[in-house]
Amino acid sequence: MKFLAANPPDLPVSVVEGHLIRAYGLTGRMKPLYSERDQNLLLRLPDRRAFVVKVMNGSEDAGQLDCQIAALDHIARVDPTLNVPRVLPTLEGGPLSEIAAPDGALFQCYLLSFLEGEIAVERPLSRGELHRIGALLAQLQTAMRGFFHPSLNARPLLWDPRQIGQLSGHVDLLPSEHRGVARQAIDRFLGRTLPRLAGLRAQALHADLHRHNLVVAPDEAPLGVIDFGDMLHGPIVIDLANALSDFSDAETLLPTTEAILSGFTARIPLEDAETDTLYDLVLMRVLVAALIMAYRATHTPDTPDYTAGEAFGSFALMRQIAALGPDTLTDHFRKASGMAPAPGRSVPLSGLLERRRRLMGSRPYLFYDPPLHMVRGDGVWLTDAGGRRYLDFYNNVPIVGHCNPAVTEAIARQARVLNTNTRYLGEQVLDYAERLGALTGGALTACAFVNSGSEANDIAWRMACAWTGATGFLCQDFAYHGITEAIDAVSPSASKTGVLPPHVRTLMAPDTYNNPGLAAEDFAADTDRAIASLAEAGVKPAAVIIDSAFMTNGVLEPLPGYVAGVFERVRAAGGLCIADEVQSGFGRMGGHFWGYQHHGVTPDFVTIGKPAGNGHPIGVVLTRPEILDHFETTTAFFSTFGGNNVSAAAGLAVLDAIDRQDLTDHAARMGARFAEGLRKLQARHPIIGCVRATGLAVGLELVADRATRAPAAAQTGRLIDLLKDEGVLVGSEGIRGNIVKMRPPLVVSAADIDFALAALDRALSRLEP
Repeated sequence: MKFLAANPPDLPVSVVEGHLIRAYGLTGRMKPLYSERDQNLLLRLPDRRAFVVKVMNGSEDAGQLDCQIAALDHIARVDPTLNVPRVLPTLEGGPLSEIAAPDGALFQCYLLSFLEGEIAVERPLSRGELHRIGALLAQLQTAMRGFFHPSLNARPLLWDPRQIGQLSGHVDLLPSEHRGVARQAIDRFLGRTLPRLAGLRAQALHADLHRHNLVVAPDEAPLGVIDFGDMLHGPIVIDLANALSDFSDAETLLPTTEAILSGFTARIPLEDAETDTLYDLVLMRVLVAALIMAYRATHTPDTPDYTAGEAFGSFALMRQIAALGPDTLTDHFRKASGMAPAPGRSVPLSGLLERRRRLMGSRPYLFYDPPLHMVRGDGVWLTDAGGRRYLDFYNNVPIVGHCNPAVTEAIARQARVLNTNTRYLGEQVLDYAERLGALTGGALTACAFVNSGSEANDIAWRMACAWTGATGFLCQDFAYHGITEAIDAVSPSASKTGVLPPHVRTLMAPDTYNNPGLAAEDFAADTDRAIASLAEAGVKPAAVIIDSAFMTNGVLEPLPGYVAGVFERVRAAGGLCIADEVQSGFGRMGGHFWGYQHHGVTPDFVTIGKPAGNGHPIGVVLTRPEILDHFETTTAFFSTFGGNNVSAAAGLAVLDAIDRQDLTDHAARMGARFAEGLRKLQARHPIIGCVRATGLAVGLELVADRATRAPAAAQTGRLIDLLKDEGVLVGSEGIRGNIVKMRPPLVVSAADIDFALAALDRALSRLEP
């Protein structure tokens, strides 16, 4: 720990001036600058150019100097936009020169370009500037990611928190009222956090970004970073923790760290294990500074030390951090980083419910009683705030798994580069449109981009009205297609009044279990009745809309000939056909990419939403080019966010994931395994009246009596809660409320299927007398 006493060089300015003329051919005005362990001077040339002259501490070895210079050269190559000093070569072309002191001692010397602006310590920093500091630190880390030098870890660096054990013997130099907090913090760090650091992401770090090493220029110019003398190789959170500590004081700890973290994690998201070490690392940074200053005040009191009186090692800050404690501050750090609370430290449900009622309406629409507070998703699993994992067999949105790494990375990568609208030319949205069109076999190649399935259905409806000149709309008798005013009209399952608008007619759902005497043609013939009813009101059908999996009608299996019969009748009456593939598409039904392909038809429109971006908002209408062209002659259609770069990147990543893992066929195989297991359960549990499964669109109809097929609605709700207790999430559906609806992500495994079947068997056994 040779720099515990700093002892910087102190050459006369005249000696430095003479050396600069000989080594660099430069002359100008000189001004001393403070440095902890080197001698720094500002050289201002007559042409106003400026350089920092660094006369290095005699104890600094050549490897450390070479490391600093190499790092600056690396950054200049990798990211020229970073505002860091550049090394000026000597007249001989090298980076270093040797300067002799009057007593004959030799010191290494080099020149750096001077970054114009204010040193940040000279003025207060706004929240926006603190956010930019976090982003700057992340940008600097990214630039240094590929840099390494043997000297990075060749010395035990004084300010490295991992060296706290070397400093702990100086705790007695602290004021007596602070020693207890210091010892407790050091013991916790050495016993809990230090062993964990070796497993975290590590690289070359600046490791010393604070107010004295930050240059703030006017007019939103890039922030500048100086002084690379404390570089080290270590976990990236050391770099971050140092900044969080050094820019904070006791009064501003929470808002300062929130701003810096939000800026940093927007570029480099933190991992759970990293965030879990931040509390101790921030506290160690304060304590390291306090111990160094206490040593210097005791042993070298006459040596200038800028760290004293500049908030470094602030006892008030140390006390504030310790008073807030690791749980509170870690939750704060996680929230600032866009992360959920750590498992086991959940917000009380009563508090969340009260806030929700106050902010989102007095009738919260929530699953389960009591509701679940989810904080993390991974593949087919969700984790609640208490740390319990649940197998998610309900949410159809994360089609390729919660937080799919390829999709989330595609979103983050594109968001860092560009996200704008389709009024600019771009290739991504065109690539996405071409791939979607190709998946229809080239039948529907024109795309209109919006942001949700509701919007997609709304635009398809408007296109159908424009094309046909008609205004009648047909749907299934318990359908759901979205929330816009036009599409809510064909979503009777969401209605609490049961009153249909005058231009809407519903069709009898093709439910052969509850209508055993009817065939496909019988169900399809109900379309004639609906069209005739519209005609009596003087209305012609513009469109029929069908969810290919009939999810809200009970997850009905395809009935050969039914959808074709409906489409034929609607087209004969002048209408068009919309396949709502939000729930049934993307391989959900197994074997085919689109649900309508299971019915052997080709619609006039395909609409997609939810799963298209694996949760990222995407909506698309696919149709024939002539229909889209005609629509655009009637309206100036444009969606600001529809088809934006990030959405297109997400959509392409989902398609790639489905292709790469062959998820369409995988859904067919897993669906067959699930269906086989469910039918075995049906043989043992009389409450299961019917098993319906097409790929991974799965429904169980529960009945009080198999002979009468009376619905077991109350038992359905009870079973869903019992399954939740077993760690499996499912939903309910159907006009009689007796369908257990299951739609796991397509990445579900055979083991996951077997887990769900075993849980369902146990829950059914508890349900039945």
